[in-house]
Amino acid sequence: MRKYLEVFRWSFKMQIVWRFDVAMTMVATIGRIVAAWILWSAAFSGKELVGGFTFEAMLSYYIIGSFLASLDMSNQISSEVSYLIKDGGFSKHMVTPMNPFGFFGYMIAGESAFHFAFSLIAAAVCAVLFRIKIVITPDITGLLLGGGMAFLGLLFMVGYHYLIGILAFKFLDIGFFLHVQGSIISFATGALVPLSLLSGTVVGVLRFLPFTHVVFTPAMLLTGQISVDEGLFGAGVLLVWVAVIVFMGQTTYRRLRVRYEGVGI
Repeated sequence: MRKYLEVFRWSFKMQIVWRFDVAMTMVATIGRIVAAWILWSAAFSGKELVGGFTFEAMLSYYIIGSFLASLDMSNQISSEVSYLIKDGGFSKHMVTPMNPFGFFGYMIAGESAFHFAFSLIAAAVCAVLFRIKIVITPDITGLLLGGGMAFLGLLFMVGYHYLIGILAFKFLDIGFFLHVQGSIISFATGALVPLSLLSGTVVGVLRFLPFTHVVFTPAMLLTGQISVDEGLFGAGVLLVWVAVIVFMGQTTYRRLRVRYEGVGI
């Protein structure tokens, strides 16, 4: 366990060196919220409710959702793992006494932990800038459940991107997977628009998929837009998918690693 904590500490400290990247993450978070403010200001013109949201509740959702989305650094795993496999550098992860999934998971955890405070500052700046009274549920159970689901969501995304990355053992170029899945995931997580605005059939299908519960469900819980019972259902779905994606990643790695002839330890 200590070796993984050392990876976490190393990754956390590395963020201090790459301060410009952290600043850009804050700018991206603020930009996403500003775009939402402009869009929904026009949509709410002369209206009190849109899709069951008040203007204040909608912007609260976007602030919290953007904060949760900005903590997810896991997309780096798929590109880095695929690059290391093709370059030969992944060999070192096959001989060190650490599971590659654990290594990359704790590496991303260190980055996300460092970004936590700055993303929170970015969200707070937007709330003050647009004079938004952020709607937060007073239900302690909802707050704890939303926070727990946010953590599970990050864990799932780490497992998902790790699985995409190790497909480079089998495929020469996984660029198709990297480019196509990005936009789809942004939509499916609810980072672009609240999924409750979609038709009932679409929402009924998406609620059984994990991506919905990475941003949308935690943000809706934290803003008090859905019940704890609905949150518990989402947490159950997410737990199952976390187990599935970790199992798939570990199994795929064990099966494909024997074909690897990379060099460069």
